[in-house]
Amino acid sequence: MDLRSKGSAAVFVLLGIFALSKYSEAQNLCSTAGGVPVIFISENNEIGAVVTTLNAEAGVNPTITSQNPAGLFSLNGRNLIADTVLDYEIFDPNTPYEVNVACTKSGFPTTTLNLKIVVEDVNDNPPEFAPSQYTLNIDELLKVDTSVGLITANDPDKNDRLYYQLDSPEGYFALEANFNPNILVKTLLDYDKIKQVTMMLYAQDTPIASTAKVSHTATSTIVVNIKDIDNRPPWFQPCTEYEFDTSKICVSSGYEGNVILNEQATGPLTLKPGPLLAIDGDNGINEAIGYAFLTGNDGDFFQIDPVSGDITMKKPVDKAAPIVLTVMAHQRDNAQFATTTVILNVLITSKFPPTFVEPSYEGFISEDADVDSLVLESKTSNKPLRVKATDQDFSDGYNPNLRFEVVDNTDFSITPEGYILMAKAVSSGTLNLEMKVVDTTNGESSVATLAVEVTPGVTTTTPGTTIMTSSIKTTETTDSTTNTKLTDITSTATATATATATATVTSPTSPPDAVTTTPSSTGGQQENTGEFSSTDMVALGCSLAVVIILCLVCIGLLMHRIKGHNDDWKKISQAGIYRSKLDGGSKEGVQYNNEAFQHDLDSGSVKDLAADLENKLESGLKPQEKVTTSIVFPTTSSTPPDSSSLAGSESTDSEKEVKPILTKERRNEEGYKAVWFKEDIDPNTKEDVVIIPDSSEVDEEHEEDDDTDEDEDNLRTDMDSDDEERLTSDL
Repeated sequence: MDLRSKGSAAVFVLLGIFALSKYSEAQNLCSTAGGVPVIFISENNEIGAVVTTLNAEAGVNPTITSQNPAGLFSLNGRNLIADTVLDYEIFDPNTPYEVNVACTKSGFPTTTLNLKIVVEDVNDNPPEFAPSQYTLNIDELLKVDTSVGLITANDPDKNDRLYYQLDSPEGYFALEANFNPNILVKTLLDYDKIKQVTMMLYAQDTPIASTAKVSHTATSTIVVNIKDIDNRPPWFQPCTEYEFDTSKICVSSGYEGNVILNEQATGPLTLKPGPLLAIDGDNGINEAIGYAFLTGNDGDFFQIDPVSGDITMKKPVDKAAPIVLTVMAHQRDNAQFATTTVILNVLITSKFPPTFVEPSYEGFISEDADVDSLVLESKTSNKPLRVKATDQDFSDGYNPNLRFEVVDNTDFSITPEGYILMAKAVSSGTLNLEMKVVDTTNGESSVATLAVEVTPGVTTTTPGTTIMTSSIKTTETTDSTTNTKLTDITSTATATATATATATVTSPTSPPDAVTTTPSSTGGQQENTGEFSSTDMVALGCSLAVVIILCLVCIGLLMHRIKGHNDDWKKISQAGIYRSKLDGGSKEGVQYNNEAFQHDLDSGSVKDLAADLENKLESGLKPQEKVTTSIVFPTTSSTPPDSSSLAGSESTDSEKEVKPILTKERRNEEGYKAVWFKEDIDPNTKEDVVIIPDSSEVDEEHEEDDDTDEDEDNLRTDMDSDDEERLTSDL
């Protein structure tokens, strides 16, 4: 490399100027090439290499008179040669080598040359790191771009500039610049995730992207140890960890145990989910933990070991209620702490634990049964297997606080009622399980064995199956043990069925453990209840259509009959109007009485009325003939009406006295009945009652129509269906 220091170059220039001035003052017998007394030679030269060649006239004899240091150079004729290998690393650039040469010639004065020889540096040495491995210890969770260390290499080639490159896995660290090996943090480092990082640092004496022929490189290993810092409180075990950015917490659900009322337990209390234990959340520090009860707990009954955390009883508990203790775990050399709860259930002593009715049970289920299917009692029965337990502490053996569970198995589960469900698909074969029944009030328990045979094609059921249908045929059968309704579901949807299904429905008198089940087909697949095929839906639609058509036909017949009755009554009304016209527009020509309606429930009364009207029309009454209009009220009598009542209504006053109800004269005779309007009148006042007759014939016709409609409404109300049919047939 042709590298020179600025200071050395300045010195050489001054020396050259000084020497030139000397040569100009005297006769020069010899000189250096180019007349410059400063000569450059690269280090690592070969011995005998020519440093420079002197220019001299013929007959001039050059000799070395002195040199500093001695023994480095010599003259071979006019060539100055190196007698040794020159090394820049031991050369002082501020003090170049000096060689004095004297040139002599007979008859001429001696000429002296003062030569300055400078050794040039060559890139012949690689850079090197002082140690081959560096170790850095840093805290976790340092901020990004925090400097953790500056590591440099040394190059014997003094004027070389070194360039660096860092190989860091996952990009945890980086250099500030390729010529500045300051190592910076580039991501947050958590001790729980990263405890140590190993990197490689490279240094070279040429630029990173240089194409120089000569380039030397040095390598060093850097090990970074991540230290845990004390930033977390104690964690009660077991706990569930949660992360929030760079923070982490561990949540414990607390502990639970049991004590007996009025009994003092010896030794530490047994707690679940394990012994009371807390560890330092910073497990890299793992500081010692202490325990204590917080103020306000039942310190009179319990005490806690400050080192181990074991809870013991000081005296028996005298109240049958749960006791909640708050326990604090703290670091002994730090202020970090955490709390948890310990719930102690106070149990009443029990003489007998709950026990299964049978020591062992056997059940069957199909391999292809759905999840949550019931285990059956046998291969040929649809009755689900039910396990039962009794407790002799109860007079009837029934303990409402029992819980069933399958020990160390997740393939099956047991309902609170004792039915066994398949929790997930299982392979064919026999599974030997252990069941436990636990009294939740005191923790007492007992076990029984359960053998479940998983066989393909076995009919199974699902819990809580309910069958609802609108067309069922129910028959009851009674035997010595059960009273069960057997329900046969009849299908009207199709004539050919691919499978026959029956349902068992519990009767109101069935025992509480009876279950409604629906067996599947023989293929072992479970049948979905409550679903209908498309054929069933078509049959249902056709049935509803037929019912609607029948209803429409009935409605049409009823409307036809009602219309016929209206026509009949219209004819009678028209006959009455016609008779009124024959009477000359006055109602005084006809005398009406109510004897014909004295027994209006008689079906023949309507016929008599119609016949009477026709007879009167044919009698040819004169329109101007005036007959007193009156209504004769019947007297109370059990004698049936005379068949000649209508005829008697036309008899003269000599035969039967007719008393009009409208008159100008007020009578106080016994049995006389009159009609008064608006207000009551004293009979002794002798006031007159004025009757204003209608003046127009049209009004009389409307009045006649109104009277006729009112009579028709009264007759319709009183007649039943039989009277209507007779009236229709007679008319």
